[in-house]
Amino acid sequence: MNRIRLFHARRLPAFTLVELLVAMTITLVLMAALGRSFAFIGRNMKEGRSKVSLSSKLRGISFRLRSDLSARTVDAKPPISSQSGKGYFVYYEGPLTESTFGTYADEPVRIGTDGTVYRASDTTDTDTDGTTDYYDQDIEKGPTYKRHSRIGDFDDYVAFTAEAPGDDWFTGKVPAYLVDDSAADPMEPRIIRSKYAEIIMWASPQWDVDAATNTLQYEAHPSAMPKYQDQDMDGVPDRIKLHQRVLLIRPDLNVRRTLPYAAPLVRVEANVLRPLNNSTNPDAVPTALQRLYPIGINNGAAATPPTPMFSNYVDGTTATDNTQFFNSNWLVGMTPLHHFFDLSLRRVVHPVTGEPTPYVAANSLEDLVQPHNRFAHVRYPGRHFGRGTTGSDYATSMPLLALGTNNTVLNAASPWVPNGHHPNLTTVNALGAPATRSGLFNGWLLPQFELGDANPPATAGTTDHWQRGYLVANDPRWDRSGEDVIAANLLAFDIKGFDQTAPIFLTSGLDGAPGREGVNDDGVPTSGADAIDQTAIYGGQYVSELGAVGSDDELVHMGDEGIYNIIRDGVFSPDVAGTGGFHQHMLASRGDFVDLYYPYLAGGPLRDLMQYTASTKTPAITAPATPQPRVAFNYTNFLVSQFSGYPIPVATLNDIKRSGKLVHSSGTGDIAFFQPTYDTWTDGYETDGFDQTHRTSGAVTGGQMVGTTWVLNDAVSTVAGRNARLPTPAATPLPFSVDTGNVIPTDPETSAPINAPLPAISITIRMGDPASNQMTQFTVIESLD
Repeated sequence: MNRIRLFHARRLPAFTLVELLVAMTITLVLMAALGRSFAFIGRNMKEGRSKVSLSSKLRGISFRLRSDLSARTVDAKPPISSQSGKGYFVYYEGPLTESTFGTYADEPVRIGTDGTVYRASDTTDTDTDGTTDYYDQDIEKGPTYKRHSRIGDFDDYVAFTAEAPGDDWFTGKVPAYLVDDSAADPMEPRIIRSKYAEIIMWASPQWDVDAATNTLQYEAHPSAMPKYQDQDMDGVPDRIKLHQRVLLIRPDLNVRRTLPYAAPLVRVEANVLRPLNNSTNPDAVPTALQRLYPIGINNGAAATPPTPMFSNYVDGTTATDNTQFFNSNWLVGMTPLHHFFDLSLRRVVHPVTGEPTPYVAANSLEDLVQPHNRFAHVRYPGRHFGRGTTGSDYATSMPLLALGTNNTVLNAASPWVPNGHHPNLTTVNALGAPATRSGLFNGWLLPQFELGDANPPATAGTTDHWQRGYLVANDPRWDRSGEDVIAANLLAFDIKGFDQTAPIFLTSGLDGAPGREGVNDDGVPTSGADAIDQTAIYGGQYVSELGAVGSDDELVHMGDEGIYNIIRDGVFSPDVAGTGGFHQHMLASRGDFVDLYYPYLAGGPLRDLMQYTASTKTPAITAPATPQPRVAFNYTNFLVSQFSGYPIPVATLNDIKRSGKLVHSSGTGDIAFFQPTYDTWTDGYETDGFDQTHRTSGAVTGGQMVGTTWVLNDAVSTVAGRNARLPTPAATPLPFSVDTGNVIPTDPETSAPINAPLPAISITIRMGDPASNQMTQFTVIESLD
């Protein structure tokens, strides 16, 4: 009998359902962790690439800025001789400062661990403990910050002449007809070069453009200033760009021609930019440019000349509309030529009348010593600021930068700006009501001075750039959008000058006590550790402990937000008796980089102290300037700075008034315009044969100083029938003295805005990367003496 062996199947091991679920959970956790790790690594790589990219861009800009500044042709020691041929250096300080957006633009914000946003103005008290959530220590949240504080000062402007070093040359673009009579296409872009150039740098917001028409948009009246992009409506530009123009100095491109003026004006010869085919007619230009050159006026003999783009020297305004203002020849008439010619150009001034003519010429270094010959400098018609009537001007302003306003940021009605802390508004029509006011000459350079698209506006397009419409027919070769942009996503372009008298303060930190709280840091015996002994000289040992090693005491500069409270509280100074009772703050040292005219800047950290420094009115000057050893600029009577041009003392504004950068519309003290500027200036206005007067009476001596203007020589005549291309003279003679060419040292016609050397400047550029939320900055310091 066969045995049958029964085999029992061997049970194989297996996972239970619970084990599978646990394994899947662990796997998912590991995958999630791995995903987070990759995300973390990716984010770090993205941030790292962003930092490298930003640093690389800033290094390039820094190198360019350093090399350009080191190649400048003149030191900052005004005035410069008009015969020196040295060129110029100018720096304009806009009303914004590094602390503007941190001080005014937004309230402090904290973010809770759950993402909740807590604001200082919120009155919510979630746990009903009597403390609002923003201040409640029981609620976990991140550190306080102001979301706009990363944006700094970006409305400054710097320009100077430079010489290319070694074998280097500056290069630029011009139409072919200017350099080649045989060119088949006179509008073909040609590259030219020069050893000398006028270099200009400024920042601007991204301007608001109508996508349907590709045209620039403007604010409503009475501002009527160009609008910038602000899609989130927070008052802050969505994007800021840094521009640079390099305009070649080529006076060899001029020719001598007779300007075709009709009687009674005398026909004169002058250097003008070379006409088409070197014609004897200075109006001869390619057809494409006939609407633009000569500037806004066609003097040709053609039966039907093209309609000028900017036809009037002065366009008027009404009580409800001043949009025509931006079609005024005097303001933007030069902008089309700067689009087609990378040349340093100037308006030709009539040698008899002193008025700007419709003709232009290429500058030499000697020409550029004179401020009115420089890029973006204009002469404001006198009818708009009280130096004329509706239909005539008997004077113009001295040269001013063609600036619009950042009125959205610094508007008198804005909740950002406290009472008494607002920009000076410029009267558009001196005969109108206050509603006709505009913000010219106090902000950003007008957008017309940027390179862009010269072609006719399209019916639809993009908001990235706007079309100027300079050309009647489309020519894509002259779309130069972005050619002058050297940096995008800018956060700050802050220029400061070095003032050897600017104060730096020491102040106690959060513990409210000088030095380390509860410690006798200086070892001076006291009746009790760190006793406050205000009877001792100048506050005694207690004040002397400010700045002790290991303490939380801080240095505060004139541009810091905290300066407001220091000035209000009062400051201990070892140089000033009677300040011993001020034990929280001490004058630590002097010498710092500061914003030009910092006590008077509407966006500065001094806040409502502006009310006490005559921000809207300034005292009239009835005597020549006399430097004062010390001046006070605030209502605490704390002696802040010795007179060196920084800051401008309240009672001695003679220099800036004589320069014409500060002018009153009348003898009442109302400001017509105010441009804080450092300029190497010139001595040429003293002997140029034109009267640049600063008196209401027009006399060289006597009268109330209201700011220098350029008086027109033919304004004293009663000759009728003047050429319609120039402003109409006054009907009766005016009591202004024509410049005799004699220098009067005791009472000069003009002066540099700050008639003192500027030792050095610092330029800080900050850039951000919106994608990674990274930012970085660098500061260039350059000696100017």
